[in-house]
Amino acid sequence: RRLSPDAAAWLDGPSLPEQRAAGAAAWDGARIVYGGGVGGAGVSDTVFALEDSGWGPIGRLSVGREHLAAAGDGQGSAWFLGGRLGGLESNLATVDIVEGEAVSALVELPTARGGVAAFWHERTGTCLVGGEGPNGTFADVECVARDGTLQTLPTLAVPRHGLGAAVLDGTAYVLLGGPQPGLTVS
Repeated sequence: RRLSPDAAAWLDGPSLPEQRAAGAAAWDGARIVYGGGVGGAGVSDTVFALEDSGWGPIGRLSVGREHLAAAGDGQGSAWFLGGRLGGLESNLATVDIVEGEAVSALVELPTARGGVAAFWHERTGTCLVGGEGPNGTFADVECVARDGTLQTLPTLAVPRHGLGAAVLDGTAYVLLGGPQPGLTVS
């Protein structure tokens, strides 16, 4: 779905070629890229880009996963971070980068987790926030630069999963989320 230019209604947009849930999308500066998720055929590794003619496949994640996060730098790159293969015990710390039509593995973060959010900031690179695992929720904020350099930021005040993240005017915001694994809210 896409919002009409006057913000009065949601309109039909091009559908993905496959049904999906629990994937992630980001704006790379020129297009929306979507990757991962789960559908009728199971967990997916396909990455799609929305171009003028609709969604088309552009590559594959190094590991197919769901409950992952994505962030874009607005300058031609997007990152897919974390996620899991199924249950909480199958969390991953994998980071893939999409540059143009190339999708490649970049690095492993220190903490494997799913149910995460991500943001990109010019000073830190792409940051993975929060998440859940079999032993609880995470407060970790781990960032990766384009060259694969890792940086850890201060932890969240309350560990949580199923959250959102965005950067507005140079300030990163982390919103909502559940304090315990599973369906919990804050």
